[in-house]
Amino acid sequence: MATETLKFKIELYASYWDKKPTCKIILNQNEKWANELAGSKQKPDLIEFEHTFTEGEKYQLVIKREGKDNSQTILNDKGDITHDQLVHIKSIEIDDIDLGGLVYEGVYKPEYPEPWYSQQKINGNSPPSEFKNSLHMGHNGTWTLTFESPFYMWLLENLY
Repeated sequence: MATETLKFKIELYASYWDKKPTCKIILNQNEKWANELAGSKQKPDLIEFEHTFTEGEKYQLVIKREGKDNSQTILNDKGDITHDQLVHIKSIEIDDIDLGGLVYEGVYKPEYPEPWYSQQKINGNSPPSEFKNSLHMGHNGTWTLTFESPFYMWLLENLY
């Protein structure tokens, strides 16, 4: 089977007040990067790596957001968030092509903390199990973009 090697450039940044969030970047169960995020919107952390793909196969690029506990979200008396810890995806390039709007095809699946999640359910609220069109991760969880090799064919099929 034919293969292709692609270069990835992923820009992530964090919003935090106390502890830096941690992330992992995983490509089909292969951990490519793991670290704390300290970059800002103006100067994001740049993660670069290469991977060889087998044509005809599906792949998942996963950004796993970790390290947030309940102490990282502070509410005022009205219940408004005054301090929080978030991870933001600024851009993703594959083989020097900025995915642009295609990053919104990624699916964010939050892992809701307790006791917050149980309280929401008791109050009749059912937080969504996943979000599309989101480049911001407030809760621990995964953001996943599924694509196929050959990459350029997938790109052409999904641009419009």
